Amino acid sequence: LNEEAKHLNSFAKVNEKDLDTIAKILLDDESITAVVSTHLLRDMVDDTMISLDYVIWLVLGFALALAFVVVYNLNNINITERSYEIATLKVLGFYQNETHSYVFRENLFLTALGIFVGLILGNSLLTFIMAQIQVDFVSFKQQIFPQSFLIASITTFLLTILVNWILRGKIDRIDMTESLSSGE
Repeated sequence: LNEEAKHLNSFAKVNEKDLDTIAKILLDDESITAVVSTHLLRDMVDDTMISLDYVIWLVLGFALALAFVVVYNLNNINITERSYEIATLKVLGFYQNETHSYVFRENLFLTALGIFVGLILGNSLLTFIMAQIQVDFVSFKQQIFPQSFLIASITTFLLTILVNWILRGKIDRIDMTESLSSGE
């Protein structure tokens, strides 16, 4: 073979069941340096994406757990710091649901604000991460569906509502006489 022919790339379309046999025959020829199967490459990428899906679900699970702990602790501290105020509301004759809504309305507002800011910053973070993980052979399409924003927002609100529901008992257990006497 002349020098130009050595650098030629040739493509062939073969049946999958004959692929191994043809690859062995081609590799026996000394002028052929490599045989690459797009089918095998596709299978390898598919396996990688399945593994990546598991990692994504794991990260989502830990993110939910972290969000739960953060929201729970913030609400718990809020209730503890405001026990004098909550006891005063009880003494004034507020019903349980009125007291709960008074305390938790602020949490829901802060959740809505956090969702708004988080979606904007999250989009920027995604752009940054996608720019960092570019590789030669695989490209990732950066696309966020509107349903993703909706699912993230609903999940965050449901998590906050769950934490508020769990902490209702803490508000109910605030002793009015003890809390009011400690404020003096």
